[in-house]
Amino acid sequence: MNKHLSNKVIVFTAAMSVAVAVLIFFLGVTNHTFCGVRADNFRGMLSIGFGLGCIPFIPGTAGALAGLMFSLYLCRFTLWKQLVAVIVLVGVAIPISEYGEVHFEDKDNSHIVADELLTFPLATLGLPVHQHPILLASVFITSRILDWTKPPPIGATEAFKGGVGIVLDDVVACLWTLLIFSIGWRWYQHSAKQKLSSAEQIKTRDE
Repeated sequence: MNKHLSNKVIVFTAAMSVAVAVLIFFLGVTNHTFCGVRADNFRGMLSIGFGLGCIPFIPGTAGALAGLMFSLYLCRFTLWKQLVAVIVLVGVAIPISEYGEVHFEDKDNSHIVADELLTFPLATLGLPVHQHPILLASVFITSRILDWTKPPPIGATEAFKGGVGIVLDDVVACLWTLLIFSIGWRWYQHSAKQKLSSAEQIKTRDE
């Protein structure tokens, strides 16, 4: 059931990606803009999450929510492939975020959400979030809380300039989240195995 649901999410994401690409092409032809970024400016549009950064009050959360789709896709692969993909996404996020900073002439402008969008899969690295929706939701909420509150050393990373400074705080927040849920998930699996073993022992005695 969860695998079937995951396949549906991937198909939906692919369809939405095609729809967004077509929409951006059309809007680019008509010289439409989002938050002051022309639709035909690919790097600019990527920096604002193809318009997600224009959402009032919660642009970063909207960007991270889109990044959640990357997590659902990547978690189906081996850990090493996930790691390579995450490194690539973070590497792409740095210059794209820096481009957005130059475009808006403002350090870490709220419209720039490429950092949240492209780094979120780091928070789910190696976790079976496609099989456990509650786990995915918990990871998402925790990562957003850490990003908002910026406990040490997250806040200190903002001292870095350019795209590195924009992306690094999200990377650290995702690493904290990954650490918390990696430990929590292993504890959960260990507890479940112990309960199953105890239940089997009781069943064997009764027989």
